[in-house]
Amino acid sequence: MLHRINLLPWREELQARHKRRFVSILALGAVLAVGAQWIAASYLQHQTDTQQARARYLESYIGQLDKRINELKQVEQEHQALLTRLSVVENLQTERNKTTDFMNVLPTLVPEGVYVDKIKMNGLHIQMSGISDTTSRLATMLDNLESSADIRQVEMHSIVHDKPRFGKKFQTFNVSFSFVSTRPEVSKQGGKHHG
Repeated sequence: MLHRINLLPWREELQARHKRRFVSILALGAVLAVGAQWIAASYLQHQTDTQQARARYLESYIGQLDKRINELKQVEQEHQALLTRLSVVENLQTERNKTTDFMNVLPTLVPEGVYVDKIKMNGLHIQMSGISDTTSRLATMLDNLESSADIRQVEMHSIVHDKPRFGKKFQTFNVSFSFVSTRPEVSKQGGKHHG
């Protein structure tokens, strides 16, 4: 019987060592590949989470800004409504002042012997009717109206002679004109609040 004798056992050992090293390198490569994939996946997940957090923050911030914009729009509408009301009040105040101004000017326009029965104001347009004891006094009143700096567009519509009233005969008249006050207006800036 023949026995096999390996006179060179170092070759088998070398082959076994190469095999072990190859398997070790293969296992290490697999571990490194899995580790690299896990690190890359973790990094990408972290980046995704960060982007989602930023997106949520931006959505929240945009929501806050939209809310503030809506509040500002509401405040602007309220401000516009207040300005409209203020304008109406200023117009009423101006109209009231015009009426007062006209009533202050009227005695200088109507001479003695002329009596005003009725005054109708439509804005700045005025219709006035009344009686006079003589035509010359009506002419004086008409001259006063036409020469006044506060009066424009004077029109005498009618003069009726010898109308009986209070047991006497009078001349009735009907005149219209526009009143433009030359009184200096109060400066609007004086009414503003300085902050």
